Amino acid sequence: MANGGPVLKVNLNQRYATDGATRAVWARACEAAGIPWQTFVSRNDQPCGTTIGPLAASRLGIAAFDVGVPALSMHSVRELCGADDPWRLAAALAAFARLE
Repeated sequence: MANGGPVLKVNLNQRYATDGATRAVWARACEAAGIPWQTFVSRNDQPCGTTIGPLAASRLGIAAFDVGVPALSMHSVRELCGADDPWRLAAALAAFARLE
């Protein structure tokens, strides 16, 4: 939903890099920043796309999560997003960088 905050992508088949542990880290960062956030879960009865997150995380041996700004008409010449979401994502990522 536009202006609902950044979106964390989750998929049971690990088509996205997010897992339970990294979801908790993301929630903690958003809470520290006072930023609302959303979860996107793809349907499990239909194949979905993937991101480079799982591949990069496994090759580098790091924990990762897939997060972004919700967009209408993704991969279109006219992508639209809420005016509040980019700065909310930046604030949440800054809070993530400060986590210990």
